[in-house]
Amino acid sequence: MSSNTLVCNSITLKGSVDIITEFFDYGINSILYQRGLYPSDRFIHSQKYGLTLLMTIDEKLKEYLAIVLSQLKTFMVTKSVHKIVLVIVNMETTETVERWEFLIDVDKSIADSEAKIVDHKEI
Repeated sequence: MSSNTLVCNSITLKGSVDIITEFFDYGINSILYQRGLYPSDRFIHSQKYGLTLLMTIDEKLKEYLAIVLSQLKTFMVTKSVHKIVLVIVNMETTETVERWEFLIDVDKSIADSEAKIVDHKEI
């Protein structure tokens, strides 16, 4: 079995990076929907984590988020990120409307292939 595979209650760095990246995808979509930054008809309902989440169907936005989240994965796997900032800016005035900070605590002592026992609810 590959060391990158999520097994039972063990998780690898890559496995946790995948979970965190998925969290940011859902979180960003939720913020964009709730703040009305894209029309509500550009979102569909998706079931995840026992919740109904809204995900964009806008292809350009999906492509953009895929690029950003792919870069985020790389930064987390290489342990070279400690904070992600999402800023909503008024395009006319360049004024910051909202600013979200997400701290990323990567345990630099854990090797990429090393599995760690965790409770999935903790994640």
